[in-house]
Amino acid sequence: MAGGSAPHRSARVLQWAQEHGEVGGVHASHRQLTHALRAEGYAVGYVDTGAAARAVRSVPGWWGRRTLHLFHITRLWRAVVLAPLFAVLPGRSAVVLHSGSTLRQVERLGGAGSAVLRLALHAYDEIWAVNDEIRAVLPDSLRDRVRVVTPFVPTPADPAVEAPPRDPHAVSVATNAGLAHYNAELAVEAVRLVRAAAWPDATLRVLAYGHDGEHLGRLRAAVAPLDWVTLTFDSPAEEVRAVLASSGVFLRPTDWDGDSVIVREALDSGARVVASDTAPRPLGVELSALDAAALAVALERGGRPSDGSGLAVDTLLVAAEAALATLEA
Repeated sequence: MAGGSAPHRSARVLQWAQEHGEVGGVHASHRQLTHALRAEGYAVGYVDTGAAARAVRSVPGWWGRRTLHLFHITRLWRAVVLAPLFAVLPGRSAVVLHSGSTLRQVERLGGAGSAVLRLALHAYDEIWAVNDEIRAVLPDSLRDRVRVVTPFVPTPADPAVEAPPRDPHAVSVATNAGLAHYNAELAVEAVRLVRAAAWPDATLRVLAYGHDGEHLGRLRAAVAPLDWVTLTFDSPAEEVRAVLASSGVFLRPTDWDGDSVIVREALDSGARVVASDTAPRPLGVELSALDAAALAVALERGGRPSDGSGLAVDTLLVAAEAALATLEA
């Protein structure tokens, strides 16, 4: 509350997520939500799903009648494994399906696996999906529990922090562990083409996170001779915000996506965003075919504007506030 302390709330939130896990979209999403809920006066705790010992220590706090449990996942099998627990927990529960690979995961399950998933998801009071494609692939019997939300919760800018100058020819891209479907190499090639054709001063910042293994090692070796490419690993949130604020363009050349938090952050920072047309994209994103030449043209001249269809306007915060209101009634 502006000008005073936040009111005391009778309900509370438990975030079931990797509290101390790798940086990335899911981590940014639940941390943004935690910040916003605490600002509204809600007590927010964590069940750290990335550390068994920390999760076990939190067990006594699971049983509050006015508790909203938010289970953040990218892998559907996690919802199946923990369904028996969420079926008996008091309060209200929502499983948050973050991954753009959800459709592919469901297709791989087959008939028996889909039946198990359908039964497991009935253990959760609500299912929050980050795009319409995820909602559409879920069984009809669950539709009344599904809400489409955007996982990005805007955080007010710190007025004490001066925004860095923006370079219109500075391009940034993010990759989880250098995995193939993030297509960081395609971003490198697109910037190489645009440097040769129009922007000789163009640079590329690669924001890498996740597992620093063989995939990322190959990417690091490929860009090492290029003095116009800088690759950093596990940059803190403040540094990522500064990179986006100084980038002329954020590039998102992914094979698929849910509702990318870093795309939303880039738009919020005022950067142009050029993204592959392989997934729903927020309003304001410039779309391109998924090849280096098309991406280079979109970087230089602009891409087709997305109308935002397939994605939500309501944020995780709006959905959480609605669920908490039922616990406080």
